[in-house]
Amino acid sequence: KQLTGKKVLMYCTGGIRCERATALLNQMSTVSEQLKPQGVYHCRGGIERYVKTYPTGGFWKGKNYLFDKRMEQAPDVKDDGAVEKDISSKCCLCRINFTVYRNQFKCSRSLCG
Repeated sequence: KQLTGKKVLMYCTGGIRCERATALLNQMSTVSEQLKPQGVYHCRGGIERYVKTYPTGGFWKGKNYLFDKRMEQAPDVKDDGAVEKDISSKCCLCRINFTVYRNQFKCSRSLCG
């Protein structure tokens, strides 16, 4: 119901999962009266291709968490301070801006971590 009448943008790191999820959501919307988004789109090639195409980030804000040794992905030529400023996530305990996700929802300050 939350997606009905809305445009939905799917994205992932390399584009494969979002292509499959987009196809699934489109298929589900044809058989369900309760699921009627205005349109379902995906970022072809994922965030990896997007930040290569737009080295300063384009409309992308912040970092993309990765599930491999790279850990996160951000635009290459965007200043680290600008990337940090874009992020609006917060530690679930102290509510201070929190930009480094490492399998937990709290920051690494001694009070929280």
